[in-house]
Amino acid sequence: MKSKLLRAGAIYGAANIISAGVPFFLLPILTRALSPADYGMVINFFLLVTLSTSLAGLSVHGAVSVSWFERSGMDFPRLVGTAVVLAATSTLICGLLLLACALLFEIPLDLAPKFWFLAAVHAGSTVIVGIRAALWQSQGQALRAASLQVAMAIVNVGLSLTGVFALSLGGEGRIYGSTVSSILCAATAVWLLFAAADARLAAARSDLRRLLRFGVPLIPHALAGALLVSADRFSVSALLGSEALGIYGTAAQIGMAMTILGDALVKAASPWMFGQMASRTARARLRVVGATYALIPVWLFIAVALWLLFKATGSWILGARYSPAIDLSIWFLIGGAVSAVYFNIAGLFFFTSKTEWLSLATLGTAAVAVVVAPLLAREFGLTGGAVAFLGVQICALLTSWLLSIWIQPMPWHRPALALRVLGRSSMG
Repeated sequence: MKSKLLRAGAIYGAANIISAGVPFFLLPILTRALSPADYGMVINFFLLVTLSTSLAGLSVHGAVSVSWFERSGMDFPRLVGTAVVLAATSTLICGLLLLACALLFEIPLDLAPKFWFLAAVHAGSTVIVGIRAALWQSQGQALRAASLQVAMAIVNVGLSLTGVFALSLGGEGRIYGSTVSSILCAATAVWLLFAAADARLAAARSDLRRLLRFGVPLIPHALAGALLVSADRFSVSALLGSEALGIYGTAAQIGMAMTILGDALVKAASPWMFGQMASRTARARLRVVGATYALIPVWLFIAVALWLLFKATGSWILGARYSPAIDLSIWFLIGGAVSAVYFNIAGLFFFTSKTEWLSLATLGTAAVAVVVAPLLAREFGLTGGAVAFLGVQICALLTSWLLSIWIQPMPWHRPALALRVLGRSSMG
């Protein structure tokens, strides 16, 4: 059982690195093909995609995943079919709302109204793909779920490069390519669901109520999470324009390297962590605390090492137009190191199933981000936005850590002992 969990964690970790690394992989290509203003438009689009995830799809993939373990006595394929229809409907509603905002309000994002609608389509299509992937995960088919994730990333890269270079559409080509790839993958996911008889078209109010009861309460949390990671970029776009956002977004993409590494390690190591917590012994809790403390200098070292690497090679990788992003990236790399530690703390909430407290931490930190990011960006420009990003990540870490002390008491006050116990366990 332990080896099976470790294997699944490794598979998901590798898939996450590949899929989350798509923007990072495209970075040196796009920075040579697009001007900072064009690249800023692309970033604005994906900011809207992130914001749309709070409504488009209504997190039905999560509801399907949980319902698989409670399927006894229910018509599960009917529930999955209802989830697909609900995801498509909520995506349409979200798209129309965004389109109305683009047409009625003067929101300074330098993005054509059609792209506001497509942002919702992109977000909703990703949720529909997530239904198929989440169900495979619940069924213990890690390789299939990871393969779908990787295939989506490959199609995304291929169509994006086609739009930018073969069709000479510039920044719009990246947007069209990514959106079309998400639609194609969503259509494939729906076909796979119905072909495997995991879904069928039927209507039942009980299924709809179940899905809405799961998804609607998550809207504030999803919206807060979106604002948490994008408030600084929205502020830079609104106050400084698309060209400045192109430089800023490039620095942020460099910082994503740390987030990808942190997320992958947590997914791979979570079986060990949950196993330690499940044993409910003092030594096991000390090992978890020791591992968390031990990783802090490791993440900071990696962040600084990556920055020095980019300092040495950044002009060659990005091109001269984006060279200001290299110095700016240190704030995002350190912020990514802080996020990696945050992922460790967040695991305690998932272990106790008290995720509502994690939502509370996210909401509180998002409120700080919405206030602080525009203030610092207005006062200090791009550096102010980057400092705001780092400050928000630190705030998220401290808030979640303080709440974790209450919901899951751990020996945080004994770091030396925790590190000794961890060291002895490693040698043993």
